[in-house]
Amino acid sequence: MELVGSAPLMNGIMSKNVTIKDIAAEAGVSIALVSFVMNNRTEPDGKQKYRVSAATRDKILEVARRLNYQPNPAARTLRSGRSMVIGAILSDISNVFYGEIARQLEEIAFHYGYTVLFGSTDEREEKLDRLVRSFIDKGVEGFLIVPCEGSEKSLRHVMDSGIPLVVMDRKDMDLPVPKVILDNKEAMKKAVDMLVRRNVRKIEMLSYTLRVSSISDREEGYIESMRELGFGDEGIRIHRLPFDSIDEAAAEVLPSIVSGGAEGLVFATNSLTIGAIKRLIAMNVKVQKDICLVGFDNSDVYDCFCPPIPYVRQPIGAICRHAIETLVELIGDRRPMRDEEIVLESEVISRDDI
Repeated sequence: MELVGSAPLMNGIMSKNVTIKDIAAEAGVSIALVSFVMNNRTEPDGKQKYRVSAATRDKILEVARRLNYQPNPAARTLRSGRSMVIGAILSDISNVFYGEIARQLEEIAFHYGYTVLFGSTDEREEKLDRLVRSFIDKGVEGFLIVPCEGSEKSLRHVMDSGIPLVVMDRKDMDLPVPKVILDNKEAMKKAVDMLVRRNVRKIEMLSYTLRVSSISDREEGYIESMRELGFGDEGIRIHRLPFDSIDEAAAEVLPSIVSGGAEGLVFATNSLTIGAIKRLIAMNVKVQKDICLVGFDNSDVYDCFCPPIPYVRQPIGAICRHAIETLVELIGDRRPMRDEEIVLESEVISRDDI
């Protein structure tokens, strides 16, 4: 008998450990029926494993609620062999992009009957490794991971553990796993083209010192666009800022960018865009007049300017849907683990003319 919860009163007796046997007695049904209701998971096809009438299910759940029954996840996992939990390890959930990724992953996973455990690496290899090992200990059935620099060892540990893995947002690791990524080179070329079509020519880029594929590909897109415009190396200017000190680095580099006559700026990420905007305002630079910006990912801040700041929009819904669907198929052995890339397209959103 599992010890799983407590209830204020049951039939006039104080009960410290409410079990499914207590619920069955109170509801007047069999223990097996209570177990079915409490463990009736949703299969990947959207159907429930056991069929129980709605009236019976509601009665059992009402008794469980009244008795303050608390399911024991560990015991449930031992019985079924399934935890129905996915581990999602992102870069930085406080970032607008990854925050929205987390919200949509959770919603889509719920549709398939899964709960998601989230963690942020903050681009630190040791933190990713700790999260991976902790999530494995918690019995996750699969991983969705945005890899950071130096994370190949941790990802190989996941694979060696026999746990399905889908890599998101980046393709740095030479591992035979599915990857759901953006066409980052084309995304940045679209950002540059937005400025070019509005007669902005002297365009510079703020990026990271961080060397991961998404950042490197965006830089490559910027370089290709500038060369197509006829600029040589001297006219192609990428300013790389440390991931963990954007505001301070922006304060150092932006004065020279402005005094050097830059007409436009493109950015590798949303955090860089916001950091630059804050510094430009502090410098009394008129954003979208003295210098034109194209952001990466959306922010409510963009609407505070006239005209609003255009931005590259990533297909977050499609990214999350492909990632979850692929992982669920891997967990269910309906898809082989192999090196494949699902590459999605971005678009530039402009609410007004610059």
